[in-house]
Amino acid sequence: MYDVIIIGGGPCGLSTGLALQEKGIRYIIIEKEAIVNSIVNCPLDMRFYSTSDRLEIGNIPFLSQEARPTRSELLKYYRLVTERQSINIKCYHKVTRISKETDSFTVHAEDRTGSDIVYQARMIVMATGIFDHPKRIGVEGESMSKVMHYYKEGHSYHGQEVAVVGGKNSAIEAAIDLYRNGAHVSLIHRGDSAYEGIKPSLLLDIRNFIQKEKIKFYPNSSVKEIKDRSISIHTPEGLVSIPNDYLFSLIGYQPNTTMLQSIGIEVDPSTLVPTFNPSTYETNVDNVFLAGVVTGGTTNRVYIEDGRFHGLAISEEIERRLV
Repeated sequence: MYDVIIIGGGPCGLSTGLALQEKGIRYIIIEKEAIVNSIVNCPLDMRFYSTSDRLEIGNIPFLSQEARPTRSELLKYYRLVTERQSINIKCYHKVTRISKETDSFTVHAEDRTGSDIVYQARMIVMATGIFDHPKRIGVEGESMSKVMHYYKEGHSYHGQEVAVVGGKNSAIEAAIDLYRNGAHVSLIHRGDSAYEGIKPSLLLDIRNFIQKEKIKFYPNSSVKEIKDRSISIHTPEGLVSIPNDYLFSLIGYQPNTTMLQSIGIEVDPSTLVPTFNPSTYETNVDNVFLAGVVTGGTTNRVYIEDGRFHGLAISEEIERRLV
């Protein structure tokens, strides 16, 4: 029996664990994959837009070679914090069910061997993030193996016909990197411009590549159907079919509302923002708290920079209740 079970081992889950640990509160973090798995899924050569000091957790300094750290540097930092602070985390334990008892919660998790592991605690913190649940285009062929929702690197797609769907930073970064690695790139975006709301560091390259038609841009367009060797696109000029070997659907992510709602947490149907007290982060379900980007639903208003502080408020409220 723990005082607190934290579900999710991302930066905000780790930060919450550190805050509880500092107060002597018994906790365990359950993570279905590796620690900070959302960062593991980032492009291999990615450099974050946030400065290193804004990604620190537990008041532990993070020094990177440049002001904005790389994926590799950030992964190393969170590994070192986990090891040196002896954070109590179980990785590769996927939560399958949560049930509420009279004065506690029972969490069932499945380990890598398929065994059922049972945990109990008086309180729960949901720090599940959103990046494990990509949004779907919702068209025929989306389940094909050539369709991917995360982008790692471009070398494997040299000489291939590759479509990127989306118009935010992740899609623009992928399109640029694919072109630089020799892929034939098409960028498909529902909006009329690929230049708005993206990192300044991407603007010059994407504008240059689109204007010189090094990247074929389809504005105000959407994918209609995905086939083995082609895709069809709704465009302002009508339906267009283009050759296609691979498609990256990078249109965003959303929280796992099924798990939240299974224990009674109310969720706004339009934004997927859960109901919670902004002072304590407690949900409408007693003794269930939220930490991190899951609090923002699909609004994209909460990032690591903000979510890493949620654990402090949560730990203070939990400490008050345990006294």
